[in-house]
Amino acid sequence: MRPTSKSRKLTTSACRTLLLASLCVTMLLPIGGCGKFIYFFWPFGRTVTIPAEFGGLRSSKVAVVIFAPESTQFEYPWASLNLSAMISSRLRAKVKRLTTVDSQKINAYQRKNLHWAEMDRTALGKSLEADFVLFVSLVEFSTVEEGYVDLLRGRVNGEIKVFDCSKPEQDAMVWTCPNIKVHFPKTPTVRTAKGEANIRSVILMKFSDELTKKFYSYKVNREDL
Repeated sequence: MRPTSKSRKLTTSACRTLLLASLCVTMLLPIGGCGKFIYFFWPFGRTVTIPAEFGGLRSSKVAVVIFAPESTQFEYPWASLNLSAMISSRLRAKVKRLTTVDSQKINAYQRKNLHWAEMDRTALGKSLEADFVLFVSLVEFSTVEEGYVDLLRGRVNGEIKVFDCSKPEQDAMVWTCPNIKVHFPKTPTVRTAKGEANIRSVILMKFSDELTKKFYSYKVNREDL
């Protein structure tokens, strides 16, 4: 008995539905590197939830420690303290039950202990009474366009590592990711005091936002993916 035109349409419709369902099942396929995934979502709704890359900071006390080369410390003496304070504030606002070591306390410890950067990260964290050390090593920090003295363009490049102070030093690094890099503005602008202050605020905020998003889930518009 041959299938009727109506039955053929039903069969085709069923196949399409099955194919759509198989494609729309939520999947996470790692493609190499920290935090890089291909997402497949059910194709309804305007927003998509991006999961935290490292969720271990919940209900813990975190010391946000910034390492900057001597040249950066000389040119931007405020950078380490301000960046630590801004990251700490964002973490407290976004990660449940997270507390942070006061950035002024960390800064005072760094000034008092000149060889702090050579310490084991777990020992450093315990000295600061923290459960985790979020260690940011500044590879680059500048508000001035490279190669110029009269043009402004902010750049931050930071290496990120998280250390669990309850583990032995050799096992303490529990998370890292590719360097976070931010630039602002897209093209250089003429150097003024007001412009430099604005660029300083923006690059600190943008870097802090990019970093803290690694530790909590958030929603984005589907069109922005």
